Amino acid sequence: MASEPSEELAVPPYAAPSTRGAAFAAYSIWTNRQATVLRDHEPMDHASFHVLRTAVQENARPADEGHAQFLQRRLSEALVASRLFDQVELGRTEDPDQLVIGLCRCAEGILPWEAGIGVERVWSSIAAEVPWESHTLACTDSLMEFEGAVTIDSSGHFITVRLLAEPPAVRQASARYGDDRNDAPLAAPVPLRAVERR
Repeated sequence: MASEPSEELAVPPYAAPSTRGAAFAAYSIWTNRQATVLRDHEPMDHASFHVLRTAVQENARPADEGHAQFLQRRLSEALVASRLFDQVELGRTEDPDQLVIGLCRCAEGILPWEAGIGVERVWSSIAAEVPWESHTLACTDSLMEFEGAVTIDSSGHFITVRLLAEPPAVRQASARYGDDRNDAPLAAPVPLRAVERR
């Protein structure tokens, strides 16, 4: 039987890094909480993550609506509290590869790779009490994609998550202010869009 959602999962606020580094091209993490007490991380690419997630899905069922709703709410609250994003929109789907899905826009001054590091910290905190967790993260200058999967009980009921984040709205050059002015008005926000993988 599936365990009940717990309100005890605390998510500490994440302070965005103040330094800028080289582009965070691609980064993946795999964590198996049952395999090691130290929760060591090993690199994992998207393809390997998908193979692992598929194996879990073939041997278990999706968690009930209450657990998915609980995870969605906790993740949404944590992402907003992190101040990494100006916009956070999370929802649920029937797709077992992305039972919880989200689209976000990075806050001004936060690059997608920086948001990715913060999302990993948020995810690690949220997933700290589950029996098993795995995730992968890929970032470019224009997109952050996070995919995660957790089992919520010993019978293997799972929840999968997919988050996409775009960089902040681009400042628009203005003849009145000039191209190099930091006080130029912001361009009108572009609606968030889903990216379909083929």
